[in-house]
Amino acid sequence: MKNSVLALALLVLSCVASVGSLAEESDLPAVQPIKSFEFLGCGGDWNDEHYTPEVTRLGSSAGTTLLVRHPETCGADAARNPRVTLNDGVLDLSYEPYSSSDVYAMCPCEYWAKFTLEGPAASARSATFRSKPARLKGSWPDR
Repeated sequence: MKNSVLALALLVLSCVASVGSLAEESDLPAVQPIKSFEFLGCGGDWNDEHYTPEVTRLGSSAGTTLLVRHPETCGADAARNPRVTLNDGVLDLSYEPYSSSDVYAMCPCEYWAKFTLEGPAASARSATFRSKPARLKGSWPDR
């Protein structure tokens, strides 16, 4: 009897721990499937007074396209690790621009990138770039 009570107690604790870890996982950002990513490169010197990224949303039957304009150190000619997550209505876009020759200049340039998602980002109310607030352009329903 004592062993069966102990076994039952261990089973209950195990179930509680599993439910707790599931709840923690649901708080994690949901990674959005990226249909395509294109690093568009440098558009010249960054001339804005503020260093706030911009995200422009363009919707179509093919999915949702997000254009990102942001300041970055001059010299990047390639990009890697594109990622889009959605957490509590905030769409966060990120990627790593880099120089294939490891040559950089110490001035801010204007960079552009294009993310195309497989589906609509309808539940997004706002957007960030690398977790920093971004100015929004285009059609953002329910914002």
